[in-house]
Amino acid sequence: MKTCIKLLFLVLTFGIVAFTSKSKEEEKLTSIVVNKIEQHQTGIIFPKDVKAIIDEKCMNCHKPDARNEKAKKKLQWEKVPKMNLKEQKSFLGDLSEVLEDGEMPPERMVTRKPEMALNLEENRVLITWVALELERLNGN
Repeated sequence: MKTCIKLLFLVLTFGIVAFTSKSKEEEKLTSIVVNKIEQHQTGIIFPKDVKAIIDEKCMNCHKPDARNEKAKKKLQWEKVPKMNLKEQKSFLGDLSEVLEDGEMPPERMVTRKPEMALNLEENRVLITWVALELERLNGN
């Protein structure tokens, strides 16, 4: 009897975990839904996956206290949300070109720190996000 109860408990626990944990696809769909809800907002929106990539791969050089003066002067990610709409659209256009041309991160950075390179998935996520944000901000 105890064995049956333990077995039933295990099956129920597994079933609850299996049906309540989100798959990658469900997480992507949740992100898309959240983005659709936020579409009425003005200004750039940074979804969780995009913010994670930026934090990991871009912020070391493009933040106020960065050691690289050239990178810090060119872009500080913390200032992007404070830009006006015209500046944000221009920024996204520039970012699109940089990503599509593979200019970021710079080759010398990747040579020194290979882990800073954008992999294909990260690059795809950023390029897709930029295109969708431009479309949204342009009212399309």
